[in-house]
Amino acid sequence: PSGELLQVVTQPVREYLRGRDDCVRCIITSLTDEEGGGDLYEELKRQDAKPLEEAQLDEEDEEEPPTFDWQPPPSILQRRGVITGQVGKVSSSSRRAGDILSMLVGIYGSKELFVNEYRIMLADKLLSNLEYNTDAEVHKLELLKLRFGESSLRSCEVMVKDIDDSKRIHTNIRSTLELNSSRDDPPVVDAAIVSHIFWPHLQRDSMKHHKKIQSKLDQFCKEYEKLKNPRRLVWMQQLGTVEMEVEAYETDADGNVTSYVKDITCTPAHATLLANFEDKSQWTLEELSAEAAMSEEMVRKRMGFWVNQRVVHANRVGEDVIYSLVSA
Repeated sequence: PSGELLQVVTQPVREYLRGRDDCVRCIITSLTDEEGGGDLYEELKRQDAKPLEEAQLDEEDEEEPPTFDWQPPPSILQRRGVITGQVGKVSSSSRRAGDILSMLVGIYGSKELFVNEYRIMLADKLLSNLEYNTDAEVHKLELLKLRFGESSLRSCEVMVKDIDDSKRIHTNIRSTLELNSSRDDPPVVDAAIVSHIFWPHLQRDSMKHHKKIQSKLDQFCKEYEKLKNPRRLVWMQQLGTVEMEVEAYETDADGNVTSYVKDITCTPAHATLLANFEDKSQWTLEELSAEAAMSEEMVRKRMGFWVNQRVVHANRVGEDVIYSLVSA
């Protein structure tokens, strides 16, 4: 269809897409998904694709400046030969030759919305990458820089560099700790060290780690301070993952309770709450809340995870909730 007709038909679609909260995230997900991205990822890889600024300028240049001899363009039907009886296809000089990505960005009027959404998605991917492998993200970032511009994605470059630097720092500190520790007490802390100014907002809720967990974190901090003096680490205490072995219990059809050990990946908040049961086998909700410096509502949600895993049992006594380790 011609440019005028396309604009009329797509206007309700544009308004609908602008009203969807998840539309930009879906576009960025498809744009950076090598396996399932489809046309959008192919669009990103195009060798002849122009930066968004140039594509938009080209579209604007197609419009001739008004003069005293200006005449309105002929109707769509007339150009197609419907009125005059002509047969065949009549080209439209007002057709805009923008690509798919520039059209999508044009719906929202600014590329910053897409860049900010990509920063949030990139942060999630980098922080969940336990192997510090950034090769795939570097490749996608270079493709995005060709379309959105290097200056718009400078923060993303710093984020990727932070993870690469974290890998080198982690390797250095772990080798030092392995030399100074025994086989029974190996280093267990891996850290992603970020320049928080360049990253999107990260969760900063405070909590109090169990003393065993805190000692491992302090050990890592001391080695980092030796390596990067005068820099200091500030832990984002509720971010990250913890891999641990726990003893759970199952009841068979005959009513017999059997125990087994399973590996669980959880958050630091879940891990520190369960670690408190090494000190004593029974805690009230109020006691756990005070010990971990978390609200009772947050403790109740986190402990529900361990109850579902059949590691902890919850009993309600009056208005109090008492948690205890499940035993045979």
